[in-house]
Amino acid sequence: DLVRVLGIRNQLQQRLWPHVKIKTGSRILDVGCGTGDDLIYLATHYSKLKLFGVDGDPKVLSIAKNKAQKSDLKINFQVSLAEKLPFAANYFDVVWSSLMVHHLPTKYKQMALSEMRRVLKSGGRLYLIDFGRVNWWLRIVYWLQTRLEPVGDHFAGKLPEYIRKAGLQQLKETKLLFHVSL
Repeated sequence: DLVRVLGIRNQLQQRLWPHVKIKTGSRILDVGCGTGDDLIYLATHYSKLKLFGVDGDPKVLSIAKNKAQKSDLKINFQVSLAEKLPFAANYFDVVWSSLMVHHLPTKYKQMALSEMRRVLKSGGRLYLIDFGRVNWWLRIVYWLQTRLEPVGDHFAGKLPEYIRKAGLQQLKETKLLFHVSL
C-alpha cells in the first residue's frame, strides 16, 4: 500500500505502539487486518494473546497466513467484511483497526463501527488508527484523494461522531503522524 511504499508505515508504528495497552491473555480482533503486520507485531511483543484477523480480501489473508505460519505464530484469520463480523457479542477484549475504515463509504463505516462495538466486551478497548481532521488548505491538497476513496468525512473530522453513534463514549484522540490519529 501507499503508506508502506512511502515509508510512512514504519514511522507510524514507532509512534503508535507506546500508546497501546494490552493485557496478557487478551482476545484481540484486527478488523481489516490486511497482510497481518499488526497481529504479527502483537504476537511477538505480548504474552499469551488470542489473536484474530478479518479482511474482505482472501488474497491478502493468504499472505497473512503464510507470514504467521513462517514465524510459527498462532493467529486465526477469516474472510469477513467489517460490517458483518462473524463473532458473538462481547467476545473481544480489544478490537483493532488500522488504516482501513477510511476506505469504506459512510454508511458502511457506521455499520463497521457498530459491529466493532458489538463484539467488544464492556470495558474493552477499540484502537482505531485512521485519518482525522485536516485544515481547509490540506483538504484542497487532498482533494484528489477524496475523489478516489471515501475519506472526505475523515478529513472533515466526522469520525469521532461516528464512533460515538456506534456506542463508544470514551474517546481519546492522539495525533500520531501527519493527519493519522489513534
